[in-house]
Amino acid sequence: MPETPPLAAETRQRADGYLKVAVSGELDILSAPRLRVILDEALSDGARVVELDFSEVEFCDCYGLGVLLEARRRAGERGTVLRVVSVTSPLVRRLLRGTGTAGVLGRPAQ
Repeated sequence: MPETPPLAAETRQRADGYLKVAVSGELDILSAPRLRVILDEALSDGARVVELDFSEVEFCDCYGLGVLLEARRRAGERGTVLRVVSVTSPLVRRLLRGTGTAGVLGRPAQ
């Protein structure tokens, strides 16, 4: 069985309250808890905007999607914008489009 690429994240913050989290690897039932921790830290950082760069995410399943949606809800409660950008994987795009969450995760919370 091929080894799953580990989930990794690199966080960069700008002085204007903007936090970018570059995520890479596969987001699934095994790695979703790691993303939850990363997002908890990002949301507790006091940033006004948290942007998740998914250009290096190869795969995302329903567990990963659940973590993203829950983080977006929590961000909205805090007045923080959380959005997913630069989705390049056809598998991830298909998941987001098929579940109707592409627009929700790609724009600021209402």
